[in-house]
Amino acid sequence: MFCEKCGTKLLDTAEFCTNCGTRISGSKETIKEEAKKIVDKEIQLQVKPTYKFGYMALPSLLVYIFLIAITLFIFVSVDFLVGMVITFIAIIIFGGIWGIQVAINRKQYKNYTYDFYKTKVIYKDSFLNVSEKEVKYKYIREITMRQTFIQRYFDLGNVILYTNAETGLGNGIFIKNISNVQEIYKQIKEITNV
Repeated sequence: MFCEKCGTKLLDTAEFCTNCGTRISGSKETIKEEAKKIVDKEIQLQVKPTYKFGYMALPSLLVYIFLIAITLFIFVSVDFLVGMVITFIAIIIFGGIWGIQVAINRKQYKNYTYDFYKTKVIYKDSFLNVSEKEVKYKYIREITMRQTFIQRYFDLGNVILYTNAETGLGNGIFIKNISNVQEIYKQIKEITNV
């Protein structure tokens, strides 16, 4: 066998070239690493957040209704006709803003994916913000599951994968608003062995 880089004659069992140090592509270690990469391309679990209209859209609708009510109260107390016209304009503006907000959030949720492989998790977002983040399981120090009172009502919850990074921002993956969160949490714990 010969080194692919410098052409030095090598033993058939050599893993590195004795002359230039290049890893030999036919060595046992290289074959093992390539086999691991092939096996690790299979998704073990895919998690997608759930968009629930009642949980995501109704709170902002209530805020806009409150703002419209304040507008109505202020302007009707000054002049009834002017107040009604301004309130009508406020309904159109706030309704449009709310509709756009709901449409964007719904589309955004459809594009979030969390793919769990044998050794890593990859987070992808491909709508307004195109981003991807990969975290190897060996760097995950803790996995937690959280559900607020309102999330429990809508059968939603969050799973957070904390890493060993010392910075406060970006040290892990936050999977928010998952349906059947307790079952997903158990599956993630099994896959990651954390």
